Amino acid sequence: MLISRQPAQLASLIKAQWLLISQKPTVTQLKQKFYHTSSKNYRFLSDPENKGSRQAGINFDTLGCWNSRLELPIHYEESIERGKIIPKIPLTEIGSATLLGRRKVNEDRYAVEELSPNLLYFGMFDGHAGTEAVDFVNQKMKKSILFWLNQTDDLEEVIKQSFIDVNNQLARYLLFSRSSNFHCGTTATVCLLKNSVGLVIGHVGDSCAILCRQGKAVRLTQDHDPEVEEEASRIKKCGGFISLNSLGRSHVNGRLAMTRSIGDLDLKPYGVTAKPDILTMEVKHSKDAFLVLASDGLTFVLADQEIVDAVSKCDIPKEAAHLVTDQAMQFGSEDNTTALIIPFGAWGKYQAADTSNQNSFGRQLLGVRYC
Repeated sequence: MLISRQPAQLASLIKAQWLLISQKPTVTQLKQKFYHTSSKNYRFLSDPENKGSRQAGINFDTLGCWNSRLELPIHYEESIERGKIIPKIPLTEIGSATLLGRRKVNEDRYAVEELSPNLLYFGMFDGHAGTEAVDFVNQKMKKSILFWLNQTDDLEEVIKQSFIDVNNQLARYLLFSRSSNFHCGTTATVCLLKNSVGLVIGHVGDSCAILCRQGKAVRLTQDHDPEVEEEASRIKKCGGFISLNSLGRSHVNGRLAMTRSIGDLDLKPYGVTAKPDILTMEVKHSKDAFLVLASDGLTFVLADQEIVDAVSKCDIPKEAAHLVTDQAMQFGSEDNTTALIIPFGAWGKYQAADTSNQNSFGRQLLGVRYC
């Protein structure tokens, strides 16, 4: 009896091991799962872009799939490690636009770079008092980040040290070049995206980063405004003061409308620091549709949700960047206007209602921010 049962036990063991091996995910299986959904499941697909009610059963979220209007390649290594589909963000799919507006000179700059196959760099810089500082920072920031990436794997530390390093480089440049323009400076909003998932943002000034999550605008940065109590307290402790200009807007020492910047050497002793606020987060590609980096020429006349709604109506990020900058001009922006649109996995899933004409007459007439 014992001998006769051994072949059956062996067969059961082999069958169990085979089932375990066959269930392991492979790149081929992931690819087939994404591109080759069985036709018998088509009748269960419901509301693929989340426009209305959703039925039980298989939908694009449960398949780990993103919008069909934007074909993003799969980041295979990260997808296998996390057990879900993670898209790779090609630089060619990132939208950008900048407009001079009613200014004589465009002092906005932006950067889009691939630092390594798994690390992307985005930057938004809004200069003031000329282009000397903003051009210098836009040129040096990438080099400084690359240097610090060789010193540490901590991306927060990389961004922090890069901001301070570039500020010090700018100070030396202005001193040794005998430039008298110690009033020049720039905002900086810098993002590092690792493996399409890990997002680290460093920020000084009033340029901003806005995330679209499930169709809602999420502000990822806080403007360094003199009206913020913590910021004003630091300025006053350093011997500076906050005053209002003729339009009722707060300024540091009657000159600068922000409490942190790169440059502005004359205000550094009074607490205008180049030390950035830093945010680290995980991109959730099933919920996050895109990231917007914008100069204040855009956000001064358009609310965050209005920007998100406008971008959500577009088929591609390049179209979206031009749309929102054009809208800012139509709604009375007098500043340079610049936008970067970085698509994520949920691009196109959240269609906004058509509000293109809502309040447009009042906006164009008044030329002020609508809230």
